[in-house]
Amino acid sequence: MKIEVTDATTLPAWLQTHVSEGHLDLGALAAPEDVSGLKTALSKERGNAAAWSKYGTPAEMDARIADLTEKAKGSGKGSDDAQAKLDAMAADYEGKLTVANDRFNGMTKRGATSDLKAELAKAGFISEAIDDIASSAMARLQFNEDGAAKVLTSDGKPMIGSGSDHGATLADLAKELATSKPYAVRDAGKGGGGKPAGSQGGTPDKVNVTRATFEGMSQSERSDHSKSGGGISG
Repeated sequence: MKIEVTDATTLPAWLQTHVSEGHLDLGALAAPEDVSGLKTALSKERGNAAAWSKYGTPAEMDARIADLTEKAKGSGKGSDDAQAKLDAMAADYEGKLTVANDRFNGMTKRGATSDLKAELAKAGFISEAIDDIASSAMARLQFNEDGAAKVLTSDGKPMIGSGSDHGATLADLAKELATSKPYAVRDAGKGGGGKPAGSQGGTPDKVNVTRATFEGMSQSERSDHSKSGGGISG
């Protein structure tokens, strides 16, 4: 796609190189980089900076710490007082940093849980099972420092999938769970009156699982299986 540009000098310098014969070729532009991880990391760094802000500017803090460190090298009450102040500053900072990190990690996990629930719904899980399935599946997620989630296999290894880095996405995880937990997935067909169709006149199919599979379920998953009319075979 090309758009007419009457004056290329009004564009940012990096865009001007894509203007030819009075037209900007949008198709030649690179796809924008996903900066969500960068934004999350920046938010975390702001929180870390806020923990130190009461001590003054970075330059003022450097000077104060250097002064106290030098005094702490001596002996006597002055040295002890300087070291005590350094210890108090470190303890105060660590406490605020822990609170900030806990808040950040909580927000990250809540966001990932919400996104996973949305993918489970798309994969066809019945609404009654989504909360329990998402809760147990969160153990399959590992979070990077920037808050990005990495999907793991059930034995803790990076899961291969459709992500840009060949890693699995939450959608990939939801699809895998739909395959391994069919008792919690609604019938994809449609019956009369818009109700989920199945082999039983418009009601979802009742899925049987092996006893080994049943014993490997959590208590809530067993309950969902029973409520859906599923049985145990073998």
